[in-house]
Amino acid sequence: MTFQTGSDSHGDGLGRWLVGGLAGGAIILGLLVAAYAIGYHSGQVHPRTATSASPTTVAPTTTTTTARSASPGPVQGTSVLVARGKSLFNTDSCAGCHSLSGARGVGPSLKGVAGSKVTLTNGQTITADDAYLEQSIANPDAQVVKGYTAGAMSAAIASYNLSTKPDDIRALVAFMKSQK
Repeated sequence: MTFQTGSDSHGDGLGRWLVGGLAGGAIILGLLVAAYAIGYHSGQVHPRTATSASPTTVAPTTTTTTARSASPGPVQGTSVLVARGKSLFNTDSCAGCHSLSGARGVGPSLKGVAGSKVTLTNGQTITADDAYLEQSIANPDAQVVKGYTAGAMSAAIASYNLSTKPDDIRALVAFMKSQK
């Protein structure tokens, strides 16, 4: 019985197949890990933002400033809320569906929406006041703007649990009110 040590057609094919399979598996595993990391971190942006700009820090600062000086307090408090709302708008991917330019997207533009008249899918026309804007963030399917689909926003923001974060909602509304 003789063994060949050279170019055995079965040995080379098996070796190439094994190396190719391992390389392909490593690539697929790398892509899966990257996709998981991206998905995991996109859901974590909101809680990290809320921790770094703690809602309890913002509210006492606003209250304390208002108590010391009546005129600079509300302006400073508003600017803090607007800045926080802008940060949430950018980090929580709101801009993916809502424009600030007036352009139509998956969701209505936020330019000039605060205080404007809004027609809902049920035909009712209402004013987009603070209460409406807050409800539209916390429970987006409660009153849907005519021409838009119910379920789109609620699915997109489900991981942020905004209905349990009133300070984040107030910050987003303050930012929306600044978009004239």
